[in-house]
Order: sequence, then C-alpha cells, then structure tokens
Amino acid sequence: MRNLYTKITLLLTLSICLSNAFGQIILTSQNNAPVAGDSSRTREVVYVSPGAAGENQVWDFSAIQVSGKTSYRGVSEDMTHKMAGPGERNIVLAEDGYEYSYICSENSIREIGYANPGKKMTLGYDTPLVQMKYPFSFGQQFAQPCSGIAWYHDRSRIDFSGTYAVTADAYGTLILPDRIMKNTLRVKVVKQSLQISVCGSTQSTSTKYFWYAPGYRYPVLMLGTTENKYGAKEPVTHTNAWLNLNQASGGAASSVTLSDGQSETSENTVIVFPNPFSEQVTFNYFLRSQVPVSIELYDMSGKFNILVEKKKTQLDGLHTGTLNASKMGLPPGVYYLRFTFDRQVVVSKIVKI
Repeated sequence: MRNLYTKITLLLTLSICLSNAFGQIILTSQNNAPVAGDSSRTREVVYVSPGAAGENQVWDFSAIQVSGKTSYRGVSEDMTHKMAGPGERNIVLAEDGYEYSYICSENSIREIGYANPGKKMTLGYDTPLVQMKYPFSFGQQFAQPCSGIAWYHDRSRIDFSGTYAVTADAYGTLILPDRIMKNTLRVKVVKQSLQISVCGSTQSTSTKYFWYAPGYRYPVLMLGTTENKYGAKEPVTHTNAWLNLNQASGGAASSVTLSDGQSETSENTVIVFPNPFSEQVTFNYFLRSQVPVSIELYDMSGKFNILVEKKKTQLDGLHTGTLNASKMGLPPGVYYLRFTFDRQVVVSKIVKI
C-alpha cells in the first residue's frame, strides 16, 4: 500500500510540474523573431517598479498611466548589409528616427548596430551583439562582451566596451489596465559599458525588462532605467517605459485570449481577480468614454441580488473596486457580477471558495 501511495504521489507531482512547464511561454524564432512588413505603435507610459523575479509572479500594473507619446515601429528587409549567411536575413527595425540593423536566424538575433540620420549618429559593434537565443524560456541566460565605435556628425568618435547579459528571470500573470495576460515571460537585459571620447569617459548601466505574452510576437511591455556617470560627477538616472499592444504581424502568432472571454476590440473591458477567491475579489474596468455605469452581484438561485454600484456617469479610464465576502455574507458558491456600461452589458462569473 505504501508503494502504491508513493507512486501516486510521484505521478501527481510529475503532472503538476509538467503542467507548469507547458503553461510557460517559450520564445522561438518562428513566433517571436522580427518579420519584414510588421508594424506597431508603442505608447509611452509612466515608469513603475518592475516587481519581483521568480516563478508564478503577479505583476499588477492595472494603474499604469499612459503619458501620451506614441511611437511607430516598422520592420523591413535590409539589402545593404552583406553580413547575413545561409539561412539568415538582414532586418531593420525603425523607431523614433533610429534604424536598428539585425541578422536573424532560426537560432538567434544579432544586432549589427544602429543609425539616426536626423542626429547624424551611427554605432557599430566589433562583433554582432547577440540579443536573443532561440528557444528561450524561464531560467535561461547568456552573457557576452561587447565593444564598438560610435560617431556623431562623422567626426566625434566614441569608443566603448562592456558586457551584455540576458536572463529570463520571471514568468507569471501580467495585469494591465484593460486586460490580464497569463503565462507571460519576463526577460531582463543588462548592458554595462565604458565610453571614451575626447571629452572624457562615461560609465553607463542600462537595465531593461521586457514582458512577452502568448499571441504577441513582440514584447507587450518594457520598463527600463539607464544610469550614466560622467567622469567624477554623480550618476544621473533616466527611466523609460512603453506598452506595445497594437501589433500588426504578418508572422505566425496564436490568438490573444483576454480574461472572461473579453475581446481586444470590446468597447469596455472588465477584469476580475483573483478568481476563484476566498475573502476578497477585486474588479477593474476600463472605460473607452464617459458613460453611465451600474454593477450588480447575484447568484442563479435568486437568494443574492446586491447592488454594488448605483447607476451613475463615470469618466473614461481605469476604475477599480473590491468585494468583501465576509461583509456581504457570501457563502461558497458561484456568483455573477453584472456590469452595465450604458447599453453594453458584461457579466463575469466568479467563484467563492
């Protein structure tokens, strides 16, 4: 009997491990490498703390604020460089006046360098910088030295050298103002360099976090900091962050699944978490415009029918609220939250355990 119990325990443990493993996203060239013809528009957001690393994280960025700036990203083939070998292709990613040149293959993405014609600036690596290795999943990492030369106005030269490290340091659930993305993978990129020019030296450390979600070819969120130390002066830190949810990809990508069956084009989106819940459940809803809103909680038996929010006009943007099971006297069971946004009705099924 003890042997049978041991075998059952081992099988259950193995099944849980396999379930967790298959639930995680794995970056591949087929699903995540740049494809010529793709385009997207990133939205600049206010920088927030990237949160913890590790397994089964929940990053609640539901209150993240859009700062207004929108940037266009476009991917095209580059026929000017001759560095690509058999089975490889040269790709250019254009964004905010910069043109980043890459060599893409089934196994990796390598950056040749970049240019900004408007600022008359170019940068080239002595050896193409490996930005990603495929396949790539949680716990994997790689690092390499990097060096090269940058030019400003074709006459100001900057020599730089340093290190470049990439780590898939976390996975879990990403909560944004209008959607929940499960099984997201976070990739941490740290670039350290010493830059030397006729004006002196600069020590630079850049740390960026990229979130990849199923159904999206490119990162959906980036949070970054850059610290520059000019000579003996005190370090100066800059932050930047963006959302990239409006992606038009000609490459293979699975469909995007949003919480509670909401579609990406839904007029107003509702997020309820955690679900199932024991004591408290939180609901977020994102209004595309100013509309009257009312919220009801009920069960199918008709025993519970509670008006959570009386009908009143609310402004566009993110709204949030909570339900406390003890205060409302809710026993374990299945309940429904009915959100009425003017003429639109959204019903979310929740389970009290």
